[in-house]
Amino acid sequence: MKILTTLYDADGSDKEIDLEENILEKLNDKQLLWVNILERDEETVKHVTRKLHLEKVPLKGILRVSERPKIFKFKDYYHFFIISVEMDEQGSLRPIPIDFLVGENFVITVHEGDVNYLQEFASREKSENNIGELDAESFVGTMLDLHIVSYFRVLEDIEETVDRMDDRILQKDLRDEEFLNQMVRLRSNVSRLRRWFLPHRDIFYALSRPDFKRIAESDSFENFQALNSHFESAVDAIESSRDTVLSLFDLFTTKSSHNMNNQIRRLTFVTIIVGGLGAIAGIWGMNFEVEYFKWAELVFG
Repeated sequence: MKILTTLYDADGSDKEIDLEENILEKLNDKQLLWVNILERDEETVKHVTRKLHLEKVPLKGILRVSERPKIFKFKDYYHFFIISVEMDEQGSLRPIPIDFLVGENFVITVHEGDVNYLQEFASREKSENNIGELDAESFVGTMLDLHIVSYFRVLEDIEETVDRMDDRILQKDLRDEEFLNQMVRLRSNVSRLRRWFLPHRDIFYALSRPDFKRIAESDSFENFQALNSHFESAVDAIESSRDTVLSLFDLFTTKSSHNMNNQIRRLTFVTIIVGGLGAIAGIWGMNFEVEYFKWAELVFG
């Protein structure tokens, strides 16, 4: 089973532990348990939820990742599903579905394989000694903020690609086929980001509403409201990236028109020269007398 269980303690003695029976009963307000499940396996999820004595766990919903982001409340915990994103070395986007089960003093995350920002969080926070002071809601707020950052990171990669294409368009001729292939890929990436990210509005709005008592009654309520603003900023950034990608087409069209005008000017000049030579040749080749020939005959005999 691929399970990482970390116990954060406010006294600084954070450590990885084995998941044991009745572990929740042993936790105090200065401790936080994070169970990170690295595979979407039914038996693994059942094993963890049984150890924590969670009831009515939506196993089918956790194992099925084709749905849009969602959130459900249960008696002793709440469950929500998000889709983070990463970009591989080839510039292809990879969606990362992650399920959260959150209760008092514990957070369970379920996903397939490693997630970069979760690994970064785990390694960075090893040097911190105040994670145990956070409640589960504050911990989740941090995770959701990193989730938003995952989209910002991909947007940065897209913007860098756009900048490189700007330079190529301005500095040298870019073939139509190559340009269109790049445009299709960039446009597709932005569309996918938008399609994956916008449905998260249901999650962020639900968690920041006053009727979500677990958060409204915690010290994290204002943080989740601020998280909404961060979410909306990401939405604006994604929408802006669409305009940025489309601006490449305008630049390419302008450059192509400029090149075409230069070619037309060259062709016009060549046409004038060839046309002039043709006119002269035509005059000299006419089958009737021209005054010039009479004059030449008189002068030169």
